[in-house]
Amino acid sequence: MSAEFLPWAGAVLVAGAVAVTWAARLAPSAGAKGTAGFSEMPPGGRYLVCRDTDCGEVLLHIPVGGRWECTRCSSVTGGGS
Repeated sequence: MSAEFLPWAGAVLVAGAVAVTWAARLAPSAGAKGTAGFSEMPPGGRYLVCRDTDCGEVLLHIPVGGRWECTRCSSVTGGGS
């Protein structure tokens, strides 16, 4: 093989790899599967640490009479905002 041919062969291989990569990324089957669905946060909602031992996670809490209710376990904690 000629030394002048090798750079051209390398360029063709790189261009082919780019074309295959773009085709795979743009294919309809390349979309994310089983992703989480997000909904709009309720007015006044906040992400707080749940103090309930069964829950114990940072979850969405909604205001209830000056206190915060966990949307997962329904425990009510805290004082005013």
